Amino acid sequence: MVRADEPCGLLPDLWLPPHGTPLSALGDLSVQATTGGVCQGGTVTITVTVMNPSCGDAGPFDVTVWYGGTSNVIETKRVAGLPGCEYVVLTFTWDTTAVPPGEYEIGACVDTGHEVIELNETNNCLVIDRRLWIHPNEPLIEVEKVAVDTDGGAVRPGDTVRYEVVLRNEGCSDMPDGPDHEFTDVLPSGVSATTYATATSGVAAFEGETLVWDGGLRAGETVTIKYRVTVDADVEPGTPICNQGFAHWDSDGDGTKDAHEPSDDPTTPEEDDPTCFVVDERLVLPVPVSGTIDAPTLSEWGTIALACLFVLAFVWRITRAAAVLAERRP
Repeated sequence: MVRADEPCGLLPDLWLPPHGTPLSALGDLSVQATTGGVCQGGTVTITVTVMNPSCGDAGPFDVTVWYGGTSNVIETKRVAGLPGCEYVVLTFTWDTTAVPPGEYEIGACVDTGHEVIELNETNNCLVIDRRLWIHPNEPLIEVEKVAVDTDGGAVRPGDTVRYEVVLRNEGCSDMPDGPDHEFTDVLPSGVSATTYATATSGVAAFEGETLVWDGGLRAGETVTIKYRVTVDADVEPGTPICNQGFAHWDSDGDGTKDAHEPSDDPTTPEEDDPTCFVVDERLVLPVPVSGTIDAPTLSEWGTIALACLFVLAFVWRITRAAAVLAERRP
């Protein structure tokens, strides 16, 4: 340990400690945070803590915050220096007016000009927020769809499968209920519609072999649609049954549904992929072998066992009575 009256003799070490890291004996904690997603044109506030855990003092350096990769600079701040065992908290503001809507990582890097020679040059960057949304000012509908076998286990011919669809409005404007359907799902070959279709808002129904939903979605709102289909009895085992539904909406307010989004299976890593299941073998019960001796049924076995119990009880009573008479004889 270096005494206060002795020179340090060590290089500085500029570090971006993870959020919540203890910084001092007084209980100070590192703050690496954003104020979260906004509509396009809004402002995001980003808080960054830089620490120098070495006893060596650091000279002037830059701190840069970025989005979607280090080449997309939000802002750079100049720090005059950082003494050993000290830290500094910086606040950045991000005007998202010119940023395309989407989901972004937000990160920070210290000493981006490589001006300070450090003990450790590998801890100078940190991802602060991995999923910050810049939402479009128009409606934006995302769709997820899963398939659930209602009796559990493998899907077999004749089984009932429940599709569950979630529509989510990620935009900053409401999606109105227009004259045409807002969601459609044409059933694939191998399954048939039932009479079951429901939704947490709006109206869901089958039109022939197509599930349709009509309704509006406010900004940030979701709706869950559930509908059941029956697997056809003649589907060959091993057959994959896949399909997607589609959301439809007016993205520019001209009265025409010009935007379409396919459903995504959230159980797979792929984006906007169809929802699938594979039909398994039909369960076949064994046929009784002809010419064999008829075995007693369960009820017959029960009758036999009951009769045996009565016989045993009777024998026990006779044996017990004979023993008592023997004891009474002089």
